[in-house]
Amino acid sequence: MKLIKKIALAALAVLTCTITMYAYAVTHPTNAMSHKACTSWDMVKRKAFLMSHSDYSSKPALDLATFHIAQGSATEVPVLMYHYIQPKINNHETNNKSIINLEDFEENMKYLHEEGYNTITLEQLEQYVNGQISLPQKSIVITFDDGYQNNYTLAYPVLKKYNFHASLFVIGSKIQDQPSAFDPAKNTFISKQEMQAAKDVFEFNSHTYNLHHKGYMRCGDNVPVGLDTSLLNDDVKLMKETGIDTPYLAYPFGYTSTQMIYQLQQNGYRMAFSVRSGFVRPGDNPMKLPRLTVTTGTDLAALLHPESDQQEILPVVEISH
Repeated sequence: MKLIKKIALAALAVLTCTITMYAYAVTHPTNAMSHKACTSWDMVKRKAFLMSHSDYSSKPALDLATFHIAQGSATEVPVLMYHYIQPKINNHETNNKSIINLEDFEENMKYLHEEGYNTITLEQLEQYVNGQISLPQKSIVITFDDGYQNNYTLAYPVLKKYNFHASLFVIGSKIQDQPSAFDPAKNTFISKQEMQAAKDVFEFNSHTYNLHHKGYMRCGDNVPVGLDTSLLNDDVKLMKETGIDTPYLAYPFGYTSTQMIYQLQQNGYRMAFSVRSGFVRPGDNPMKLPRLTVTTGTDLAALLHPESDQQEILPVVEISH
């Protein structure tokens, strides 16, 4: 009896020590082994979350086994992602992938127009993803992230020239009450007045109100604060108070998590975009849609028509917590 008791105590001590070491590794991921422990623990928590939240939705109500794309309609839709527009003469950060020279952007839009592309709204894209509508071949979505003033002063006239529609994912806290004098050499954000004036071309959607910055530590990495889901409800509320009451969102830096997606869905979001490269197709997860990054020097024709169907697909940056 004493032997059994000693074995039980020893086993308990080993278990306690193991749990303590594992917990320390999770909270102090300073090397490869402890980082792996942290990420594996995140996977366990993600699975536990899914088991306890049966209302979590990750797919549209579309039976791919019976769904057929109408002959002659779009089998996939490219979603282009732009950020900052700047005249070449002012672009002193040629390696910055968030900047595209105005001259390149103009060439992009000219190419799309000459090739017969038609821009669609995010509502149309959502219906397409859910199998509710077909879209013509050469349908395309144009998006901009962050809400820079140059999207209005420089991109808007070009889009209007070709009768194109676009979506601007704005950071709510960056929206200006009054427009500033535009200087292409300065980093300024769009104003309420400019947003109103651009409504014939742009629709405005969420890039969160104030979660577009890093400062949340996960497994030793500095990640976007939006992954701290305790901040999401208040952020959504603030975003809606700015007038951006929309079911569409672009994840800051492309990072997301199952818990984040669930909370966004609970707040009425139905479709969201990552920075993963790829085309949108019927039946895709509407909360993890890919986009195609366009920057200075991008060969748009090659981007829209990859030589092989085996296009390089990068994973969605997803972190569970």
